[in-house]
Amino acid sequence: MYTFLLILHLLICLSLICVVLVQSGKGGGLAGGAFGGSAQTVFGGRGATDFFTKATMALGGAFFLTSLVLALMSSGNIGGKRSLIQGEAKRSATAAPTPGTQPQTGQPSSAPSGIPAPVATPAKGTTPPGTPATGTPAPASGGGR
Repeated sequence: MYTFLLILHLLICLSLICVVLVQSGKGGGLAGGAFGGSAQTVFGGRGATDFFTKATMALGGAFFLTSLVLALMSSGNIGGKRSLIQGEAKRSATAAPTPGTQPQTGQPSSAPSGIPAPVATPAKGTTPPGTPATGTPAPASGGGR
């Protein structure tokens, strides 16, 4: 289906290019210069303008529709896939540790699975990470002189 639409889109593009180039504009266009004005005599004086104008509008609409359908098909959003944020949220929810289990740190645990791992205690006189520091705050740096 995608290949068929792509070939149809290319044919519409080439046809649209040809129809636009054959139209006669204010300066005579390609219809008067390349074909010696024969397009005017084949379709009539006013008939050529109406025919090419209608062909341009129809091919332009077909170009718009095939471009839209091909863009939707190539992005893969026709099936209603989830966004990247929803996929990451689902992945992090499934990867989150369940209560009562230890998160994986990349280091193999030497303790058996039934025994909890020992908790490291901070050295005397130091604060464990994640606790606020006590004492006097640092002076605010003022910009005034």
